[in-house]
Amino acid sequence: MAKPSREAVTGLLAGPAALAIAGMLVNGCNLLMNLIVARALDSDSYGALSVQVSIFLILSVAGNALLIAVVQHETSGSGDSRRERWYWIRRLRGACGVGIGLATVAALALCRPVAALMSYPHPVAIAEATIGAALWTLLCVERGLIQARGAYQRLAVNFVVEGFVRIGLVIIFVVCGMGVNGAGLGIIIGVIVGAEHARWAVSRTPRPPRAAAQRRWSAPLPTDGAAPATGPIPMPIPAPRPSARQSVIADTAVAFGALVPLALLQNMDVVIVGWLNPTGVGGYAAISTACKVPVFVGLAVANFLLPEATRRRTEGRPAGGTLAVALAFVVAPGLLLALVGLVGAKWLLETVFGPHLTEAAPALWVLALSMTLLAVTLMFTTYLLGAGVRRVVWVLTVASVATAVALVSAGGDAMATAVAALVAESLTALAVGLLVVRLHHSDRREGVMAARAAGGARGPAVTDPRPEGGFPAHV
Repeated sequence: MAKPSREAVTGLLAGPAALAIAGMLVNGCNLLMNLIVARALDSDSYGALSVQVSIFLILSVAGNALLIAVVQHETSGSGDSRRERWYWIRRLRGACGVGIGLATVAALALCRPVAALMSYPHPVAIAEATIGAALWTLLCVERGLIQARGAYQRLAVNFVVEGFVRIGLVIIFVVCGMGVNGAGLGIIIGVIVGAEHARWAVSRTPRPPRAAAQRRWSAPLPTDGAAPATGPIPMPIPAPRPSARQSVIADTAVAFGALVPLALLQNMDVVIVGWLNPTGVGGYAAISTACKVPVFVGLAVANFLLPEATRRRTEGRPAGGTLAVALAFVVAPGLLLALVGLVGAKWLLETVFGPHLTEAAPALWVLALSMTLLAVTLMFTTYLLGAGVRRVVWVLTVASVATAVALVSAGGDAMATAVAALVAESLTALAVGLLVVRLHHSDRREGVMAARAAGGARGPAVTDPRPEGGFPAHV
């Protein structure tokens, strides 16, 4: 088989590189925003802002799940005409608009009772977080379409546009004295601008043409009747496709079931330390924020991995190389951060957060390794979701419960919590990685069976009709 060309390798690296750079830019500005806002607000207001952002992030998981479903449905190439292809998109946009309206009414009506129940002094901020999360679903629809069409540079630009507008407005509104409510308003406007920019990008990004009929062999057929050891993913007989609405709902439900445990694995350690050791949560929160770098990069690179893995499998091609590229982009910064934490954790924390938040510095390198493994788990999960493997939902659910038990058993100590997280994330990455190995093994087995069936159909007297390039001339 011919080696991939330099242009092919460059194209494979360009997408995740652009998204990783955009993700690091946005999250670097997000860190700057936290530093500025922390100095502009008193401790109570800053804590209230953190709660508001947490509510927004939790509620936005639904939008992220919808994004995965949109990528899978758009990549499948549903619809034979341009009109059919756009019909389900228009309906989905309309449904999101109705949902935003209902969420806005509910948020304004219920924000005060919910704030009283939570003993939260900013009910309008709760409404803003809810409305922002509802608008986020519309942004996710547009981003899913961009991903499915392979326009990764435009997607990276959208990350930067939405992030810079949102972060800039939050800083301006807070510094001008609008406080927590001003920050929520900045989130809403930033998401609206991001959604409109993404919709503009979709309108200028054509849907890629469907792949031609797929070839069934990637290695010469042996003359002794044995099947080739490797080959592309066999193309199964297509089953009747459910309606666009049913498909998107089902895919969203599966993605939601996977993203919720991942969100818990990412954030539960700070909550548990704050519960068990309130006086030490500040230092642990500092190292936790610093160690999220590989996860943030992974969230950006996942926007490349999901559509590419889904598209390649839909076309009957192996997607292992795409997964390897994605893993390289998350493991490299994670290992670098762990190295920095091992030799200069206190200096890093003093420089970024100040000398009063360095007590957990010895645990930084351990937690950096833990978050790197979580980023690996995120890549594995994204890859499996693109392949339609739903078993990963149950594995992640069990892993999140086991991780919570391990973190609670650490008693709130920073180093003990980091070690418990590292052990738990190692086992989680191993379990999800085994699902990937099993998927590839199943692909190889089905490829062998398909090649044997094809060889049997030709009969023993038929010689290999292919040219030297390796593929059958009539395929």
